[in-house]
Amino acid sequence: MNKTGIALLFVCITFAASCLAASDEGPIKIGALFALTGALGPFGPSISDGAQMAVDTINAAGGIFGRPLELLLRDTATSPEVGRDAASKLIELDGVSAIVGALSSGVTLAISSVTIPAEVVLISPASTAPSIPALDDNDYVFRTVVSDDVQGVVLGRLAGLRNHRNIGILYVNNDYGKGLANSVRAMFESLGGAVSAAVPYEENKPSYRGEIDQLLSGDPHAIVLVSYPVDGNKQIIQAVEAGYEGRWILVDALKGEGVTPGPACLSKSEPGPLEGAYGTVAASGFKAAKFEADYAAGGYGPSTVSYYDKAYDAAFLIALAIVRGESTSGESIRDNLRAVANPPGEIVYYDEWEKAVALLEAGQEINYQGAAGPVDFKDTGDVEGSILIWKVEGCEVVPVLEVSG
Repeated sequence: MNKTGIALLFVCITFAASCLAASDEGPIKIGALFALTGALGPFGPSISDGAQMAVDTINAAGGIFGRPLELLLRDTATSPEVGRDAASKLIELDGVSAIVGALSSGVTLAISSVTIPAEVVLISPASTAPSIPALDDNDYVFRTVVSDDVQGVVLGRLAGLRNHRNIGILYVNNDYGKGLANSVRAMFESLGGAVSAAVPYEENKPSYRGEIDQLLSGDPHAIVLVSYPVDGNKQIIQAVEAGYEGRWILVDALKGEGVTPGPACLSKSEPGPLEGAYGTVAASGFKAAKFEADYAAGGYGPSTVSYYDKAYDAAFLIALAIVRGESTSGESIRDNLRAVANPPGEIVYYDEWEKAVALLEAGQEINYQGAAGPVDFKDTGDVEGSILIWKVEGCEVVPVLEVSG
């Protein structure tokens, strides 16, 4: 090789080294796939703020190995197709190391068809369908929220304890809706109750008069509404307009300012059609009150939407796995998630990033206790958890009782 060739080779090697150094010094990117529009649009901003709060907390403490953590948010529009496309862009264009999302179970399932072959960890803070842990995912799909196998059992028991001997179920026609409706029905019927009608509906319709008429034809004592906030508001109003005066039992996707309190509640002086309604949602941890105060003080809230604490935990755990594995690769994040989340190890809480990092850098193990409580991943990527029963009183959501499945 002549002197010119040697010089060119030196330039290329030097350039490559400088590019690698720049890459190592730049931000560590994680993706966020949430519904900012569509049927779950009212929930997306608050839940994405939970993930952003985790990123801000970490960056305020110096980031990861001196590098800032960056959250790249894309809208899924509550659509499997849009979500799949957004996941591809996060991976192929943005180069994210992991993804927090999605909200809708159907969207999460669609996204997983992109993340699994790309070997990118996906952690959902809100997708509760029982079909998710059954994925052939090579251990790349996790969630920080308890399965609807648990919520459905509690819903069915709740309907029985409220002496609703005849219920109707209106449910969104996707994995989330079908799984939850089936679980509610099985439990309620095992207690001797009768389901007069179980009616599926398609999202984003201008009217649900046909589904409401079919539901009310069985004269249900109570309606279990397995719906999303945008659709659920229409369905509640149209049922009342059709003459329904019975009780409502609501699910996690209807707890929040999109519905309760929201358009379906009028005011404290003029209670709306949901006054006295009961509902269920995955419970939060014993530090929930402090986390909610921190969330509001940081300018992210307040919010009555569910699962922003679980989004915080998902982002925080990804960052802890990067620290423990000293790598941003998908394989390393996957292989270190349980080590930072599960016992044994010294307990660290959601606001103890610096303590957690110091322990890991000293070669010690940690057991993260999240904003939403313990996050102990099972072999399926699922977590254990309990369910909170809540009630609408004076157009406010009031906690009633926390129960296990």
